[in-house]
Formats: sequence, structure tokens, C-alpha cells
Amino acid sequence: MIHAIFDVTGCERADADPEAIMTAMRCTAGRLGCSTRAQVIEPFQPHGVTCVLILAESHITVSTWPEYQLAHIDVFTCRADSSPGIAIQPLLDLLAGQVSHTQNVPRIPPGPPPQCPASELVGSLTTVNRNDLPLQTTALTTDGVAGVGLS
Repeated sequence: MIHAIFDVTGCERADADPEAIMTAMRCTAGRLGCSTRAQVIEPFQPHGVTCVLILAESHITVSTWPEYQLAHIDVFTCRADSSPGIAIQPLLDLLAGQVSHTQNVPRIPPGPPPQCPASELVGSLTTVNRNDLPLQTTALTTDGVAGVGLS
């Protein structure tokens, strides 16, 4: 399982046409060896978009913030014929930005849950006394709006 997250900054074209973003996403999927199943484009006002490419192997998402020259790319797949960092190059070319942060998120692959010996569980649980937790209180303000706080 591969789950790679990319923060792309300095995007000179973060306001690229959403269909062009989707085309670059399909190219990225092809570079990964993945098959496209569906797509969703959700534009925001006054600008920005989130594009979702649903793959037979999971998904790719791109969200843009043109006002900040920022985009976030999320690649989640159980298959990759190439590195996601290399596969997203069509998106980087389109958005005209550079990756400033990458995070690879470890994911448990599908199948039987991993077996954990009971000896590894000993001492891993913490007991919390209910009396040690903060109390939730609700109070009405002078304008009649309820406020919730912890004490």
C-alpha cells in the first residue's frame, strides 16, 4: 500500500482549468499503472478546486488554493509501477509548482489483521479515572447563546 501526500507551493498555475488538472491526474494514474474508474470535480468560489480520480486501486486527489499558490496532492494506491513522486510530474508541470513537503503514510494492507502477541499488549493500555477527566459545562450568555466549556 502506498499513501503519499505532497504539499506543492509556488504554484504559478494553481488556477489551472479543472479539466486540465484531471487530465494530468489521469496521466499520473497511468504512470503508476493504475486504472481510472470515475472522477469528481468540485470547484469552489471565488476560486480553487478539488479533483478526485477514483482508481480501481484507490484514488488520487488534488486540491488547489490559487490565492496562496498552493496545491495538495494525495496518492493512495495498492499498486505503483513507479514512485508517486515521479508519477506526479505531469501535475507539477501543469501547476508550475514545486514539492515543498512529502509524507508517506504507512497503511495496513488488506487481508487478515496482523497478529500481535499478547505479550506486546501488556502495559500498553492506560487506565483513566473518570473523575480525572474535565467536566463539560453549558452556560447561557447574556444574548441567549449557549456556550460549552471544559472545567
